[in-house]
Order: sequence, then structure tokens, then C-alpha cells
Amino acid sequence: MLTLRDIAHLFPVLHCADNAHAHIPVQALTFDVRNFLPETLTYAGGVGYLRSVLAHGNVSAVLTSRATLAAFTKQGFVLPDGKGVLLSDAPKRDFFLLHNHLAEKTDFYARPNASSIGAGCKIGKLASIDEHNVVIGDNVVIEDFVRIGANTSIGAGSVIRSGTVIGGDGFQFMRENDNDTILKIAHAGGVSIGADVELQASCMIDKHIFGGNTVIGNTTKCADGVHVAHCARVGERCLLAAGAIVLGSTVVGNDVWIGPGAIISNELDVEDAAFITLGAVVTKNIARGEKVSGNFAIPHSRFLEHLRSIR
Repeated sequence: MLTLRDIAHLFPVLHCADNAHAHIPVQALTFDVRNFLPETLTYAGGVGYLRSVLAHGNVSAVLTSRATLAAFTKQGFVLPDGKGVLLSDAPKRDFFLLHNHLAEKTDFYARPNASSIGAGCKIGKLASIDEHNVVIGDNVVIEDFVRIGANTSIGAGSVIRSGTVIGGDGFQFMRENDNDTILKIAHAGGVSIGADVELQASCMIDKHIFGGNTVIGNTTKCADGVHVAHCARVGERCLLAAGAIVLGSTVVGNDVWIGPGAIISNELDVEDAAFITLGAVVTKNIARGEKVSGNFAIPHSRFLEHLRSIR
């Protein structure tokens, strides 16, 4: 755990807005409102979002600009009790630079090494398994040419086919203000694969950016070439057909079908028993039991009406 004072000392471009709040604790960082852990530090670029995140029970502090804090105060708002503010000239940039510093130069995100391999596992001689904190349950099959990164857990009875990569870095980069520099965002989290999961050939499951896990739920099956991006969560008993893509921080419920080549955009909610047809491009939340088709995806019945109208 760090305090705001500790963070300002580690990363001098940041300043506590009020020394009275310098003792405020920070145990997690994230920008994803659905993954706020207790005592989270996040960032805000405007007054509306600053108000919103300060009202969240799990947020202990926010990184924002002096201009945003001044506008917040001018509009008559006050900091809730027990909340703190760090100030920066470039909140988003400095938030990610702070995250990179914590991930690469401190033990802020460190996890204990709990590596173990259960009974009855069949692991190919050409599989590559990280030495740090990989927990494999009983009767797991891992074929040759699989790569499993640190901070990964795999539940009992799961099958991981050749060419699959679990726990690699996701695609998270940020352009600096001059657009000439591209900052790579460190990935400090892990992956949790449930029991009786099957990941067929050449699946890619990226690890979480922050301290959490990208999750594949129990009994979910992924066909060849499925990609689940960082911070996403896929529920139980889901079926992801060949080439399906679930982008970052999206939450997929239980018993969902995702058809071949379908793409689900980032930070969406796909509720239980949804059905996404082949090639659909999903850019909005999907309700429980809803069936969608098309690019961009719309309710399947409307998609069929549209097809009939143009044929």
C-alpha cells in the first residue's frame, strides 16, 4: 500500500492538492470504472467525470489537472471525506507513467510465487511455462508450443492446445502530446482460466494491465484463433467460435455464443445467454438473451428485415 505522499515522492511531477489528504491510502490503480478495487487511484480529465469517480465508494484518490480541480471548486463542489487529489499538468499521461513506474521499479503489483502443477497433468515437452506464480490444477492438458506467462491460474481438467499464448502483454499504447512518441503501457496483472475450459489452437488471452486478472470462466470453450484482450472477463459455459475477438475490459456473461469472426468492442457488457452471429461487429451493450447480427451489430430480426428490403 502507498499513500498520496509516497506517490508524490516516487513520482515528483505529481503534487498533493492538499497536504491534509497526503495520508490517503492507495492500493490499486485502474481507469475501468467496473474494476475499481478498494482504495483505487484513477484519473479524471473533466469536472463531470471527477465528480463521478469521487462518488464511487472504492475510489480513494483521483489524479487530475489544476484547471479541472479549480473548475470543480468554482462550481461549488467539495471533496468527499476520505478522498484525495493528486495534481498533474497531463493527468492521463502521468497516470500511465506512474503505473509503468510502479510496475517496473517497485513491488506495488507483486504477487507471491504460488507456482504448482496438479496431479495427472499432461504437459508437452515443448510448452513454455513461466517460473513465477503459475498454478495449474489437476488433469490439465497443455500441448507443445503453448506459452503460459506469470500470474496465470488454470483450473482442473482444462485443455490448452498448441500455439496458444496465455498471459502475454495486450495492445495498450498511448501517443504523447507531440504524437512523435508512443508510450507502451506495462501489463502487471494476470489471467485466470477456470475449470474444464478448452482453448483450441493459437488462442491469445492477454493479461490484465493492473493488478487484476483477465478471466475465462468454467467450462467455456474457445475455438482456434480466439483473442480475449486484457482486463476482459468471459463467463461460464460460453462458446467462442474460430477467430472471435473480445476486446479490453468487456464483460461477457454466462452461456453466451460468439460466432466465427465476431468482434466485440471494448468496455461493453454482454449479458447472459446472448447470441452474436458470425462476423458481427458489436459496439453497444447486449441484453440478456438478445441475438445480434451485422456490422455494426443490431438485433437479428431487424438485420433480417434489412436484408429482405435490399434483395
